[in-house]
Amino acid sequence: MKGSKPHRISLALLFGILFIGAVFGAAALYATQWSLHATSTNEFCVSCHSMDVPNAEWQYTSHFANAKGIQAGCADCHIPKEGFAFLKKKLTSGISDLYAEIMGGIPDAEAYEAKRGAMARHVWAEMEANDSVTCRSCHNTEFWDLYEQTEKAAADHSTMAETGETCINCHRGIAHFPPDFGQEAQAAAGELDRIAADTPQNTQTLYPIRESGLFESQDGNSKIARILPGTKLQVLEREDTWRKVQVSGFQSPGVEQITYRNPGKRIITAIIENEGLPHLSSMGADNDAGWDQTTITGWIKAEGMVGDVHLLWTYGEEVNNAYCGSCHAVMGPKDYTANQWPSMVNAYADRTSISDSDKTLLTFYLQTQANDMPTQGESDE
Repeated sequence: MKGSKPHRISLALLFGILFIGAVFGAAALYATQWSLHATSTNEFCVSCHSMDVPNAEWQYTSHFANAKGIQAGCADCHIPKEGFAFLKKKLTSGISDLYAEIMGGIPDAEAYEAKRGAMARHVWAEMEANDSVTCRSCHNTEFWDLYEQTEKAAADHSTMAETGETCINCHRGIAHFPPDFGQEAQAAAGELDRIAADTPQNTQTLYPIRESGLFESQDGNSKIARILPGTKLQVLEREDTWRKVQVSGFQSPGVEQITYRNPGKRIITAIIENEGLPHLSSMGADNDAGWDQTTITGWIKAEGMVGDVHLLWTYGEEVNNAYCGSCHAVMGPKDYTANQWPSMVNAYADRTSISDSDKTLLTFYLQTQANDMPTQGESDE
């Protein structure tokens, strides 16, 4: 009996401590929950001056305003809705973004443009890794009405599971302006020009890095053909900066002014001028496609030439990554056949800042590495 009173006091004290702890715990939990969601609102996200540019871009897209009155805000696209993924995103990207803002990582629009490409690639990689989980929080693929979609969209959406593609693979630049990676391609072009300038004078096989003229003589007065990038030129003679070369190819029946790299594959190597037709020699058809094997000989300036066609393939890959990765995931050469690629490039090229020269070389790269052509590791024989 003597110890009962202290026992009751200690028990009451314990319950009191537990109660106070529970109150504080609940308050802390509520404060944490409130802060997590308060810092995920559009108002909070765009309150930083570094978000002025993306905020302005977002307001001109269908994610901001549309006929159905459904708005997808910053958190809807950039933060998973629930679970550990939500907490991880808040604790990692949230803290790093806050730190960058405090340190003045993006002080103005110019700095934003300089980092747009890197930021976009980071987000694209993240969304590819999580199977575009934020997109799917609004766009439930189980309830798509494919008949209400365009024919192409329905076809692509119906095969997503089989192909392993995810939303961000095709839908880039839908809430913010896509980055222009043209500077990367220009840097690669400068490197290719440098390599071409160092091509040894005695190189026996040349490949032009851009369209070049083939002339009747080394005075350059009578053009007989236009030689396209990547065309294999066999050197016959040398005179100063000129080379007499032979261009081999194939002609489709009824098309006398164009030669192609392979029979049955419309990879253009040369476009023959009227004056050049007498210089074109035919050796007859020696292939299943029935195309005539041809040669044309003329003089060409030894400028902008490389001795290794693999260099053009490498540059073509750089151009493909630079210009074709802004709006959708980069398609590899093996995605289409050699004869399908020209129309694909033409369909999308106008949406980019790609030059005509790079467009031609990109087409050559994609065609020569297409799924019905020899692999890139094989020689250009």
